[in-house]
Amino acid sequence: MERFDVAVVGAGVAGLAAAGELRRRGLRVVVFEARDRVGGRILTYHDERVPVPIELGAEFLHGDTPETDRVLRDSGLLALDIAGEHWRAENGRVLPHRGIWTQIDRVLGLIDPEAPDLSFADFLAGRPGGRARARDRKAACHFVEGFNAADAGKLSTQSLAVGGGEAPSDSARRVGRVVSGYDRMAEWMAHRLEEDVHLEAPVSEIEWTRGEVEINLQPRADDDLPPRVSARAVIVTVPISVLKAPPEEPGGLRFRPDVPRVRQALDLLEMGTVVRLVAWFRDLPWTRPLPGLAKGKSLERLSFLHTADPAFSVWWSAYPARAPLAVAWSGGPPAAALARQGRSAIEDHALRSLADQLGVSRRRIEAAVLDLWLHPWHEDPYSRGAYSYPLVGGAEAGRRLARPVEGTLFFAGEATDTEGRNGTIEGALASGLRAARQAASALGGGG
Repeated sequence: MERFDVAVVGAGVAGLAAAGELRRRGLRVVVFEARDRVGGRILTYHDERVPVPIELGAEFLHGDTPETDRVLRDSGLLALDIAGEHWRAENGRVLPHRGIWTQIDRVLGLIDPEAPDLSFADFLAGRPGGRARARDRKAACHFVEGFNAADAGKLSTQSLAVGGGEAPSDSARRVGRVVSGYDRMAEWMAHRLEEDVHLEAPVSEIEWTRGEVEINLQPRADDDLPPRVSARAVIVTVPISVLKAPPEEPGGLRFRPDVPRVRQALDLLEMGTVVRLVAWFRDLPWTRPLPGLAKGKSLERLSFLHTADPAFSVWWSAYPARAPLAVAWSGGPPAAALARQGRSAIEDHALRSLADQLGVSRRRIEAAVLDLWLHPWHEDPYSRGAYSYPLVGGAEAGRRLARPVEGTLFFAGEATDTEGRNGTIEGALASGLRAARQAASALGGGG
């Protein structure tokens, strides 16, 4: 049986970062990925008709991203910050959307970090800020459900508490993009690992005891991997929804023996739902005259369009790139309801909603559409959703999941980031590096 120092399960950026760090420290490492590609919940599509990458998964850099910046710098890839304007379209009226971050921060800033945890919906039901903040509370709820892909009735309020003088909306307010596509970053990380990464090699079972791991694989026929390998430790980077799935289901993973404290942490985390529809237009619908837009005003610099539709509450453009690409975004319970309806209904709702909110005909919107793309992450057996959020009482669950198990089992991935950056590529990268350092320390690896 082939033996490694550390086996890494999953070739998303957490797994790739962990493997790269372990290899740098001189440890023998192997990465097993169930999909036929690297990147995990990064999924970039390149179409020769479209001069910008089409991101079907992760797209943005949120807030300060030192680990992402380091990878981009080392790989020679370029990222840019997104500026532009926020506008709001509501039943035909189109106005500048000023003060949105102030509204959100007014509410989230009222969270007492020392108070008992409760759901965000229950927090809002207590009417923080009183009657004067009614509209702010509504804005905050829409933002939290969309940005966190979370159900406000389940989401931990304490997980939203921010200290140290940072504004609650800071991570959402500053956003950037990888110019050539997020997939280029993942591919560069994988290329450095060469033959250490094995694609189409699902892991079905991990048998372990202190200092010893045996992994059952289902490798593709042309891979020289045996169906069973051993290691001194394993870093598991699959999404929490996969860890929570029944082991006998597609993508499921069994631990022998099971780890109760890991299960307890997982019980306090949930996987959110997102529906993102990417549209390629002849020209962006809001760059033509709109009946509800004041004379002399222009939406040429629009980056985000907020709408009154509770399902697709925001669209964004490729700005500052001058390409007629736009993304319709839905998160949380509205996204879950949309996802159940299927692709045709999703496309119909998005285009009808955009027409209604801009105050133009559905025919005008449809005539401008050249193509549409989406990926059903909730149906993908290796993701089973978009990204994680903590349930009530689970504000520390990610940190608990990040603790090593007997110096042998280690967990990484965005849900385990110890700085609360769940749902982000930055959090995933940082978690992979953290898990690699933990494993190397346990095994006596170099620094």
